[in-house]
Amino acid sequence: MSLYLSSGRRLPTRRIPGYETLVALILVLAIITIPFLAAPWLIVDDAVDTADAIIVLGGEAYPPNRTIHALALYHQHRAPVVVFTGGAPPGRPPETSSAQVARRLALARGLPPDVALLADGAQSTYDEAVLVRELVAAHGWRSLMIVTDPYHTRRAVRTFRTLIPNAHVTASAAPFLSPCADPWRCGARIWRYAASELVKMGFYRLYYGVPLS
Repeated sequence: MSLYLSSGRRLPTRRIPGYETLVALILVLAIITIPFLAAPWLIVDDAVDTADAIIVLGGEAYPPNRTIHALALYHQHRAPVVVFTGGAPPGRPPETSSAQVARRLALARGLPPDVALLADGAQSTYDEAVLVRELVAAHGWRSLMIVTDPYHTRRAVRTFRTLIPNAHVTASAAPFLSPCADPWRCGARIWRYAASELVKMGFYRLYYGVPLS
């Protein structure tokens, strides 16, 4: 609150000692803790039944946990076809797309070619949903099982449900296959994935209108 003397001169406002430091500390703690607290909420793993198609989202790292998990689901007869999505990095040839690389890997591991479909060219989860929507319309699919990294599942499911409301969309989280024996490194990986997803979910909510829950 500003104070004034009878002469109209303003008295200097007193500041609480260490106020700026306290605010900065609270912000740092929030940045550190919120991704850890949100990490379990980001994981959607609700695919308990069968589906018309398994959708493998692009952008997986090595080892290819999404493709390997999708193959396991196919061999469990959870869906009759597997769709591989994801485009090539900018400036790279089309055959280097996530969809084609994952499909080649799946074929090498025994997936029959006639059940391995492509939805190539996407540069985002939103693009992938748009391309898969065309396949849903063409094949008359009524249910989809999304396969992606655990912390990506919520945004992926919400995006697909928004763009393909006539299909029942579930997710099967593909566990990470790379070892993580160091607790600090594991924690850093969780924070990195969760923080990135929170930012992207906020963008998807504001730009595309995709609900958060």
